[in-house]
This record gives sequence, C-alpha cells and structure tokens, in this order.
Amino acid sequence: MDFIQDYAALLPRLLPASFANPLLTVLTTTFGIGRTLTTHLSPFLERFVAQPDVVTVLALLGILYISLKILDMVYRTVMFWVNLVVRLVFWGGLLVVGMWLWQRGPEGFVEDLQLLGEYWLGQYEQYSTEVRSFQKQKEGQIRMQAAKQERKRGWR
Repeated sequence: MDFIQDYAALLPRLLPASFANPLLTVLTTTFGIGRTLTTHLSPFLERFVAQPDVVTVLALLGILYISLKILDMVYRTVMFWVNLVVRLVFWGGLLVVGMWLWQRGPEGFVEDLQLLGEYWLGQYEQYSTEVRSFQKQKEGQIRMQAAKQERKRGWR
C-alpha cells in the first residue's frame, strides 16, 4: 500500500487531469476504507485466532457449504444427462414409429402390431407355464423334506 501511495503523487504529472483526478479520488477512497476496515476488524480477527474452537467450527461450516455446493453441481450435471438421454430416446422412438408407419402404411402398421402382440403373448404364456411348473416342483420338494423330517422325529 505504501508503494502505491508513493507513486500516486506522480500520477497527475504522467496522466491527463481528466483521468488522474477521478483515479486519485477512487484510490484514496479505497485505501481509506481499507484502513478503516483493518483497524475495526483486526480485534475480531485476533479474538477468533485466539479461540481455535470458533475457527474450527467456522472452517467446518465452510467446508460443509462448499461440499454441498459441489454435490448440487454433480446432481444437476447427472440430471441434465439423464434428461437428455430420456428425451433422445423418446424423440428417437417417435421418429422410428413415424418412419415405420410411413414405410408400412396404417394397415401394415396395425398388422405388425397385432403380430408383435401375439408373439409376446405367446412368449409370456410359455414363461408363465415354466414358472408355474418350477413352483410346483419346489412345493413338492418342500413337502418331501417336511415328510422326511416328520418320519425322523418319531418318539422322543
């Protein structure tokens, strides 16, 4: 600060008066505010430095605030990409269905949908019968194990 004050006296000689006077006014006001803040805030800063508990709590609060801001940025980034993918899939699917309808016509499109529905219903029925038979097999195994344990118990 002393360095600038030493050279501030040379400004009126080096710069035109229309530029030097407002610059000097801004500089002197800024340095005056800086000195005032330094004299009034230094006792508070010394008190905080003397009490490390307060400094530790303030540092932890600052770290918590910064980490939450970073977490918020990461969340917003992930949500942006998820929304982008969802929108691309939606509009891409709409485009594919539109091209399919254009290619096959309305009657062909309906026929294709009926064939797809029949195929997937057949697959569903096949897998559901397999699941039912698997469940019956497991129930039979559990009943056999329970019957064996009943025979083992006997009289005690």
